[in-house]
Amino acid sequence: MTPGTDRVAGSLLAAIAERDYDAIAACFTADARFLALTPKPQLREHAGPAEVVDRYRQWLDALDPFAVTASDWEQIADRIRIRYRFRGRDPERGWQENEHTAYVRLDRDGRIALLTLSCAGFRPIAEPV
Repeated sequence: MTPGTDRVAGSLLAAIAERDYDAIAACFTADARFLALTPKPQLREHAGPAEVVDRYRQWLDALDPFAVTASDWEQIADRIRIRYRFRGRDPERGWQENEHTAYVRLDRDGRIALLTLSCAGFRPIAEPV
């Protein structure tokens, strides 16, 4: 297992679930790269923790309420696969669900140097019971 795997995978998932943007930023190196393929189709490229946090704010802030409904991670050779599903009510589009699957490369200090992410897109759902 790559040093820091447990810590960074758990920290990132917890930070996303709490929408704790400072904690999300702390998971990344100063020169981290973040690539996200979205259903538009569009490849979004970001550099550094501030841009990563801006992207997460755009995805998550409007959802109220918001909840991560499933998450897991697994070591795959020298990478970590991180997956999480979330849902929430968007004020303009109603209830939405989305899932992200990401592959992470850590630096020697156990922080994220590269994260490549595939986004399922915001999908309309019925209001959860």
